Amino acid sequence: MKQKPVILLADSQNLFWQKNGQAFLESILEGNLPLRAAYIGASNDDKPEYFMIFKAAMEQIKAKEILHIQKEFSSAEKEYLEKSDLILLAGGDVELGWNTISKTGMAEIIVNRYYNGSYLIGVSAGAVHLGLMALNAGDELFETLKCVPFIVDVHQEERGWERLKKTLSKVKNPFVHGLGIPMGSGIVYHTDHTIEAVRKPAWLFEQTDNGLKSQLLLPKDFKETSQRSY
Repeated sequence: MKQKPVILLADSQNLFWQKNGQAFLESILEGNLPLRAAYIGASNDDKPEYFMIFKAAMEQIKAKEILHIQKEFSSAEKEYLEKSDLILLAGGDVELGWNTISKTGMAEIIVNRYYNGSYLIGVSAGAVHLGLMALNAGDELFETLKCVPFIVDVHQEERGWERLKKTLSKVKNPFVHGLGIPMGSGIVYHTDHTIEAVRKPAWLFEQTDNGLKSQLLLPKDFKETSQRSY
């Protein structure tokens, strides 16, 4: 089955964004509705208010089923996740969320669903999980879902992407690049392996023989002129 685009968001704003009268999510889903949608709130310890944001976004696109997959991961939730058409990994604490996702077996199911045609959305910490790896509290690398072949970091623009740069420096592999997604922005990883910034600019960091090189990724039809170099 053909893989679907992966959506990486710094925050939940773009779950409700309308462009030219069409919901952003609908434009990505390309008419593949209605959906069986799953929400994984492991990174925020399953706070119900964040699930309600997801539920509102899914109701906007008329999802046929919506379920909060809890950290206890019951057999019924496992069965539902294994048949989901869309899976959202929520924001919160990257390491906390990853510990739950990996130890419960959710990780294997998410990757399997991706390769069998499910849409994946990562918000904040969830976007980091969909990338290659991240740093734990002790600044040690740990591997994540690898559905997107980049190291991903979010809303760290005011710190000059210090954490992302540190992560890349520890990898020491010139073929591993990083994506920095500011607040209000997103990136779509398309099925042809291209990346597209959503709504606001994002950053691509490349490792070269001469050090780290950054490139601004502009959304289509982006008109603002204020830019910052990293």
